[in-house]
Amino acid sequence: MCGIFAVTDNKNASKLAYVGLFTLQHRGQESAGMVSDSGGRLLYYSAMGLVNEVFSNEVLANLKGRSVIGHIRYSTTGSSNLKNAQPLFFNSCLGQLAVAHNGNITNAGRLRAELQKAGAIFQSTTDSEIIIHLMAKYRGRNLEETIAKNLRRLEGSYSFLFMAPGKVIGARDPNGFRPLVLGGMDGSHILSSETCAIDVVGGKTVREIEPGELVIIEKGKARFKRFAGAGSFTRCIFETVYFARPDAEIAGRTVQTARYEIGAMLAREMKDVKADIVSGVPDSGTAYALGFSKESWIAYQAVFMRNHYTGRSFMQPDQALREFTARLKLAPIKDLIRGKSIILIDDSLVRGTTSRKIIGSLKKAGAKKIHMAIASPAVISPCYYGIDTPTKEELIANNLSIDKIRRFIGADGLYYLSLESLVKACGNGGDRNFCTACFTGKYPTKITSQD
Repeated sequence: MCGIFAVTDNKNASKLAYVGLFTLQHRGQESAGMVSDSGGRLLYYSAMGLVNEVFSNEVLANLKGRSVIGHIRYSTTGSSNLKNAQPLFFNSCLGQLAVAHNGNITNAGRLRAELQKAGAIFQSTTDSEIIIHLMAKYRGRNLEETIAKNLRRLEGSYSFLFMAPGKVIGARDPNGFRPLVLGGMDGSHILSSETCAIDVVGGKTVREIEPGELVIIEKGKARFKRFAGAGSFTRCIFETVYFARPDAEIAGRTVQTARYEIGAMLAREMKDVKADIVSGVPDSGTAYALGFSKESWIAYQAVFMRNHYTGRSFMQPDQALREFTARLKLAPIKDLIRGKSIILIDDSLVRGTTSRKIIGSLKKAGAKKIHMAIASPAVISPCYYGIDTPTKEELIANNLSIDKIRRFIGADGLYYLSLESLVKACGNGGDRNFCTACFTGKYPTKITSQD
């Protein structure tokens, strides 16, 4: 899961892109990069680290130009190192070209092998580079036709930003797994993974890019072109459950509102469970707990001090770092916990190790009883569309019963939200266009390769 952002036709393009990427920092913390169009010549810069670490005033000043595309990375394919930082930049037979990608190409292994056999030399290990080599081999009459014909060769999930001199192109996969939103501001066009970044830079959201659609921005105008027929619209439900910022809008409502409603639905499904207080695992769990509290009339209380200078534990590149980050970022507030029966809500339970440590810390602080409530169904299947749950062996709900999971994490009770309630809340009561494969094992597309 990564973040992409573009702004065109603006004298402050690199500064606005900095703000946009900073707003999307929750989507990736490993590397950041930008490519700018400086009078028909592309300039690029990327480095490992957070947005505010990568882009100094000097770097931004050197990224001259009125159009910029940017990327922040959370790796799902390819190792975490500088050669995989994006946007990727090429001097190719197509001219100067840059690409930024959010998603996961499920037939990447097969396509990469075919291209290498034909002589392609890859400069990174990320699946994002495959589209550039396909474009070099299978060309159309112009850039957008070349992009369109080669996107049809890809399987899986993607939102792409392409930049060539004088042109920015956005693309969204035919299922709409990964988000891409168009905004506008005083003659400028903005493309972003989330609406909140458009808001923060002072723009207004125009609309989502539709599944299977290109948006071509050049000479101050945007035009749209379909490269694939509209399939089943299956946006990732985990965007609402965990990844997206609370002020982002998905399916006609903000993420915060959806999470609040999810918490209320969880309370209805747990109406017979009694406790002294309800609390959430910060930050996403807070909205769930507030919704639960209002519906259940059980008092809400924050039981953790959150250290905001740590990253998101789920998005760390290995399990040891996930566990260390989870311990570092949450400190129990002992006198609010001692002797209390607590309903503790988290967005999901994937591996179980973080929940075990959190519950252990509450019990050590004197909690009498912990009921663990999960604001989503049990995760039983890996995601091949851009979330880092690559094998069934890592998924505790695929291997253990609910009671065995409860015992493993040390809870006195364990409860999952039903899939029906989750979809209803995320879709504002009517929109059911979500991928729920991680909860059901039913994938909207064929899975050709996991390489």
